[in-house]
Amino acid sequence: MGKTEVIVDTCFLQKLSSEGKAIDNIKKVLAELEYIPVVHPYIYEHELSLHSYFVRLVEDGYIKVIGYNEFQKDAVDKQTYEAYYDVLYEEMRLTLEAMNSPKQVEKLCLQKGQTIYNTHKQGSSMGDVHMILMASYLQMPILLTEDSDIEMLRDIAKRRMRLGQYSLQILNGVQLIEEIAKKQESSITVKEIESILKAMRERNVVSSIKAVWRENHPM
Repeated sequence: MGKTEVIVDTCFLQKLSSEGKAIDNIKKVLAELEYIPVVHPYIYEHELSLHSYFVRLVEDGYIKVIGYNEFQKDAVDKQTYEAYYDVLYEEMRLTLEAMNSPKQVEKLCLQKGQTIYNTHKQGSSMGDVHMILMASYLQMPILLTEDSDIEMLRDIAKRRMRLGQYSLQILNGVQLIEEIAKKQESSITVKEIESILKAMRERNVVSSIKAVWRENHPM
């Protein structure tokens, strides 16, 4: 089975690498699952590029930054992308408001010279909308993030973009570790799994993940 390109989010990389202190954990976990990390150009420009340890992973060719020209093939694609962006962002904003969610985002009001590409607002989920759109345009199967709100955006995109049978799986770091624990043949030991979870500050799930390991690795 070939390797799978998966979209990675900043918060996922930060957590799995313990804010850059354990970069090898990213490589170890993704290699075990045969995942190749790719990132949206907006996420790289406005988020990953602020961290030297992630910049090195890009410069070394480990993380691939997808170019806009790979999913906006022409002017029509670009125009459609931008129209969908407005629709998805606004419906997300209204849904969060209707749910009385602790997370609220402002109406997208771009000033002169601002675009959805050059504007970044902390906590606005602008990057999440970009990732969902890229995943949809390229029909990518998996997105790795620690942001649960992005599942709502995926469902909005499914309704609004006529995506047919396309399905996007959204996973976080703990879920990936659990998938590794289920594998009967793994290059990562149970001790390494425990170490990775502790580095991720997920001590509370160590026992349950080790139980999954034991179920799949009988003595």
